[in-house]
Amino acid sequence: MQKITGRLAAFIPAVALLAAAAFWHGKTRADDAAPVQSYNDIVAAYKTNPQQAATKYTQKRLAFSGRVMRMGSDAGGTYFGAVTDDGAQFDTHFEVNDQEALKRKFKDQKMTPFQFSSNIVFDCLNEGFLATALVPSPKFTHCRLVK
Repeated sequence: MQKITGRLAAFIPAVALLAAAAFWHGKTRADDAAPVQSYNDIVAAYKTNPQQAATKYTQKRLAFSGRVMRMGSDAGGTYFGAVTDDGAQFDTHFEVNDQEALKRKFKDQKMTPFQFSSNIVFDCLNEGFLATALVPSPKFTHCRLVK
């Protein structure tokens, strides 16, 4: 019995370490089992094979890990900028009713314009790829905090 208890005591911290390693290597999952994505990989997929990427990503919720900031001083504004853990930067939107949960991730629980949140996992609805935009990119809307 003592051997089993000792092995179990050694196993539990190892599981926590493996879970942390999986998070930092892009294997975390958002709700509905959406894996954390690389923004640059998504853009590359759309540029390489637009039809295949559209099938895989368009009208799907995609999760990212990084930081966000409110763009502008309008308290009811939904426009945010995001910087992912791999350094990608893109525009996105958090609806007003989804911002309450996001507040706790900012200093003093205030979403001061142009101040980054702490590191979060968030997901967004990809409405499609804007190939004709000045900077071709996916259009992410209806973002929400996952963790």
